[in-house]
Amino acid sequence: MKQEIITLEGVQIIGMAKKIAFCKGQEECPKFWGEYVERIIKPVFMEHKAPDAFQQAAIDNEVGEFALCTCDLPNHNCMTCSEVNFTACNTKTFTYVIGGKYKGGNVPEGMNLYPIHSGQWLKIHFEGGMQAFQQQYQLFFKEWLPQHPEFRCASNAQFMEWYKGTDIQSPDYECGVMMPLGHPIAIAENSKKEKTSK
Repeated sequence: MKQEIITLEGVQIIGMAKKIAFCKGQEECPKFWGEYVERIIKPVFMEHKAPDAFQQAAIDNEVGEFALCTCDLPNHNCMTCSEVNFTACNTKTFTYVIGGKYKGGNVPEGMNLYPIHSGQWLKIHFEGGMQAFQQQYQLFFKEWLPQHPEFRCASNAQFMEWYKGTDIQSPDYECGVMMPLGHPIAIAENSKKEKTSK
């Protein structure tokens, strides 16, 4: 897996959100992406209709670039959350957000702002495109991360999934996960620093 360290300072995610039961996560999250396509992608980019305020905000802030989960569980840690809470019998809910980096401007009804960890993030590039996402996701958590103890997750912070491009059927489709880091890591020259206004 390709990796890089990026820095996000003062970034908020703007997006559409849905409460989902932990036990329904694997089926309901993809369904929510279907709602995103029907609400934004299909009317604007396929039917070429003039965007409404909701759709325009999605376009302006590139909603769909990220997905993150938020929840009210005490001492939340995304590294252990899936093992503890994503069980067949757990009906507690988390909030799944399909979003983008907020660049300022209107926050329409149906969207909200979500602050994220300010500082360094580990960005992982999955291999095999969207078709291999779940397999790569499990590989990252169960094998790659334990083999790289130098990377530790920040306390009480959320992981994010990231996506780039439109051809999700391509084996070269770019996607992966981002983990907020709880300690400084030396940044290589090709690493990135990104800022977004609140």
